[in-house]
Amino acid sequence: MRQKIGIDQLNQPITNEDLELAITNAESTLTLLDELPIKWLDMCNEKLSLASETLGFLLKQRLQVHKRGYPSVKLEYLALAERQIEDLKNVYLSFYRLAPGLIHQLKQNEPTIYAWLMLNSEIGQEQENLLCGLSRLDDLDYQTAKLLIVQSSLSGIDSVVIEMVEGGCKLPLLYLECLQLRQTVTVGLLKRWLKDKRFSEHKTHLFLSLQNDAESVVWLAENSNSSQNLFERLLAKEDRGTWFRKEFGTSIDSVSDPEVVTFAKLLELKEFESFNLSSVQAPFDFVLHGLNEHVPKIVELVSSLDEFEGEDWIQALYIVYGKRLPVTPKNLGIDFEWHEILEKLKEWVEIGAYRQASPGRLGQPLTLETSIQAMFDTQVSAAFRVWIWRQVCLHTRSYIPWDMAMPVHQQEWNITRLTQNSTASERFNLRNNNAVVGY
Repeated sequence: MRQKIGIDQLNQPITNEDLELAITNAESTLTLLDELPIKWLDMCNEKLSLASETLGFLLKQRLQVHKRGYPSVKLEYLALAERQIEDLKNVYLSFYRLAPGLIHQLKQNEPTIYAWLMLNSEIGQEQENLLCGLSRLDDLDYQTAKLLIVQSSLSGIDSVVIEMVEGGCKLPLLYLECLQLRQTVTVGLLKRWLKDKRFSEHKTHLFLSLQNDAESVVWLAENSNSSQNLFERLLAKEDRGTWFRKEFGTSIDSVSDPEVVTFAKLLELKEFESFNLSSVQAPFDFVLHGLNEHVPKIVELVSSLDEFEGEDWIQALYIVYGKRLPVTPKNLGIDFEWHEILEKLKEWVEIGAYRQASPGRLGQPLTLETSIQAMFDTQVSAAFRVWIWRQVCLHTRSYIPWDMAMPVHQQEWNITRLTQNSTASERFNLRNNNAVVGY
């Protein structure tokens, strides 16, 4: 795992002047391109254009794979994409060795590819290149930028980002979140930045509270409105059920925020059992409860939707029933047409195959073990995995860092750690009793 960096490990701060100098030096390589033969330069740019078209597509696909489910190394498509990405990287490295300006010219027209190259271990070893890449991230889609930083294999990237913060570079919150997800920043360093007001006070306290800092837990409780940071606030509560009832009441009709209702269902509070099929959160509510009584109405609703609108419900049903469901998310648009999927679901309901004695997850009882199986499932999307992750953390009373952008080895390590906690499974499986007594 990566090494945490504390105050004692700080090096020379990187200032805005250092950043501007790195950008200027990179731009100076572009003028050297004018000295190259025009035909040779045109040929290089043509090859780079073709490579960029393919690489841009592959990088987008890799992000989509992480969104769609656990990015298992056993996924043939992902493994193939990674091999192709590696081959294309070697193409760019060859051009960089010929003339660095050929790569630095990508900064304007191909910012995602440029940032990805600068954050790679081969080119990013030169600190000025890394600084150039980091300077472009704010112009990218947030999820893309986060994936690039969190998955960077460049060993020095954490130190460089931290030194930029120390040097007073204006960095968006993206950098702070990525350091948190890479698990490389210490409590001492976060407190230093809180004192120096390097980042948003609220966000810094939020990350400190996740590391059980008592002062930040109190600050967050006193400075959060209604449903704001509800997951993090619940993590810090001993008697979560009682606190939730005091904060939001004991009637589902008095709560206007659908996400708050979802948290109530996650906590399995009896007063919030009513199921609203029309809620935007309904698929998540269904997954967290895993009850079968709503299935006929769900299938009836899905029958009135098109494939795009019904995809979340297929996901939800799969998370509860697993292989017991006659169709799975990966069947959509590949093995069956939408009307065929609807027919299979209707037949499944008609014969009563959806009935089960207890709440389910992947066709088995809803336990910590089956919840972890769902976190490792390539067909369970990030939108659902984040709720399962919250459910696991809150009911085991164990915060485990997780985000869909994490590389597969980090996800596996963090999630598997829960199985090594002898009391985690017991706590999770006693959640019904705890909800009743307000624990």
